[in-house]
Amino acid sequence: MILRLTLLLTLLGGCYLHAQDDEVQLETTQLRFIRAFGADNELLPPIVLLSETDDPSIVGSRFTTIEFDIRSEIIPNVYARLIHCKANWEEDESYITNSMNRTSLVDWEIAPSTSRYYKYRGSLQIPNPQIDLRYSGNYKVKIFDMENDELLGESRFFAVDPQAFCRFNFMTDFYEPKARVSSIALTLEAIIDSPKSDFIDPFLHTVVFFRNHRWNEPYVVSYRYENPDRLHDVGTAIRGIFPAGKIFRVSRIPAQNEYRVIDLSNLALFPNTGQPVRLPFSDQRRNGMFLERSNDGALLTTMISPLNDEYVPLEFLLDPQPGYPSEHDVFLSGSFNNWKPDRTWRMSFDPELRMYRLRHWVRRGRHNYLYATGRLNVDNDLIRDLSYEEWEGNTAANSNSYIAFAYYKVQEFGGYDGIIAVGASNIYQSGR
Repeated sequence: MILRLTLLLTLLGGCYLHAQDDEVQLETTQLRFIRAFGADNELLPPIVLLSETDDPSIVGSRFTTIEFDIRSEIIPNVYARLIHCKANWEEDESYITNSMNRTSLVDWEIAPSTSRYYKYRGSLQIPNPQIDLRYSGNYKVKIFDMENDELLGESRFFAVDPQAFCRFNFMTDFYEPKARVSSIALTLEAIIDSPKSDFIDPFLHTVVFFRNHRWNEPYVVSYRYENPDRLHDVGTAIRGIFPAGKIFRVSRIPAQNEYRVIDLSNLALFPNTGQPVRLPFSDQRRNGMFLERSNDGALLTTMISPLNDEYVPLEFLLDPQPGYPSEHDVFLSGSFNNWKPDRTWRMSFDPELRMYRLRHWVRRGRHNYLYATGRLNVDNDLIRDLSYEEWEGNTAANSNSYIAFAYYKVQEFGGYDGIIAVGASNIYQSGR
């Protein structure tokens, strides 16, 4: 058995396997893709509410769904383990994590007969009869092969115990972009308050902002943790007294642009042949221009028939004109890789075509994506200084929404970061 090229990728929030020879029989269980969403709606963020609330502004569901595609000769034996994390996603090896039982309550579906990229799709709900969520906070879901305890991949979700309110404000701002694009940026405010008087002010220590569905790009405003984004000199500030109201503010966030959209639901344009399909037109640079509203960064597959719910090999083309090829590495980032590209999503420049090219397997559905620049560290495969400025530009007119989580230091079990409030908004719904 000859395996010409098999690259196993493990992502925070998503996994892909990029293979050039799909005719071979693989002996190992390999995770192709994993994602999380709220309840049974793939457009909802993966937020579980631990208690009922009458406030319609609070975002969340009764459970989250973890969905993953696997290539294996037979239905694999896998289990999932929950890892409680701090507000900065550092794994918390406390009582909370150690008390978690693993779960193997996976519903399996067989891939379409024409599928050459994956064989089985697993679906897992959390909480379920084997795992009960009792503590709020950030969670990683790690999928293991039961045969050898090998880690196959992981995803992320949030558990919220709503004990406070989060009011969300947007303001326009400015920053100094490195590329020659608009200098439009955003300032976000999360105002956290509570009618309860037993909260002690210093225990409310952090608010983290995310663009919806992009859970690997936090903007941290905290007494305890640093903001990891230093590329654009993002500013943070904390004001006020809790429970009367404390304001967590992050400024100089690039507005970015409306997401590009690719819809693979048309079988005439994207047939099930297994041969790479080159996109009919190359993408070009943008600067505040878009034609089609997006899914707010999510993957939408509800319009795909189960008989055709597979992966399509695509060839993306990016034309650098007007202008020259970038001096940085160029990556494709979107819902097909959970907005966390790695080396297999790096594009190569073809000097004959004068275009960037990339071939990759993409799940059939409606995807949102952007082109980014960065620098690939060949030693650890991490991408540094990921930025969307050069190819996408900025416009405050986009409909991208943001979600804010408020973290409170719960004193039980040695102390852990619980989430007591969540809020969501975009620039069209802002209170300012």
